Amino acid sequence: MDQILDNLRLFDRKGFFYLTDLARESAFWHDFFFFFARYGIVLIVLSLIYLVLRHRFNAIFSATLSMILSNIISLIIFLLWQRPRPYVTYADITPIIGQVATHSFPSAHTYMSFAIAITITLYGHKKLGPLLILIAVLTAISRVGSGVHYPSDIIAGTLIGIFSGVLTYWFIESFENFWQEYSVTQSHDSKAKNKKCKVD
Repeated sequence: MDQILDNLRLFDRKGFFYLTDLARESAFWHDFFFFFARYGIVLIVLSLIYLVLRHRFNAIFSATLSMILSNIISLIIFLLWQRPRPYVTYADITPIIGQVATHSFPSAHTYMSFAIAITITLYGHKKLGPLLILIAVLTAISRVGSGVHYPSDIIAGTLIGIFSGVLTYWFIESFENFWQEYSVTQSHDSKAKNKKCKVD
């Protein structure tokens, strides 16, 4: 177990410094990480406006529920463990998007981005869904490159977001199928009852 934790810490450290060094050494990567770390989630949330215009309310409702579920999971983790931000552990790191007062694990931007992106993809949006997944990936990586998360933070966020999106989609679809079957059954029973009354 100790070996696994040591390997995870090593992975986090190497991945974190690899991406943050890119941001420090290259103006392009600095601006790239800054943009997606700060505005990637905004682009994904704005996609919900597009769905409103297209009257895809099921997808919007499911995406909202998946965000709520992912936040509940994150809250449970927070109550069990509050991981400090990387720039707290490494004093020589200055986050390029400014310091954030919340905990590091898991990445909120990541799990909310993936929760929305996965839900919309499952609802069959063949162009918008993959685009949002790409933005979610870039957002997750940029949160590390900007100095506010470790790689394991975004991996956990990705898994939580995917789980929340899939579970919410399955729940909504199961409920809709149940409701349709129930409505059909009620309709048949009502017609049979009316027919019997007419015969009597």
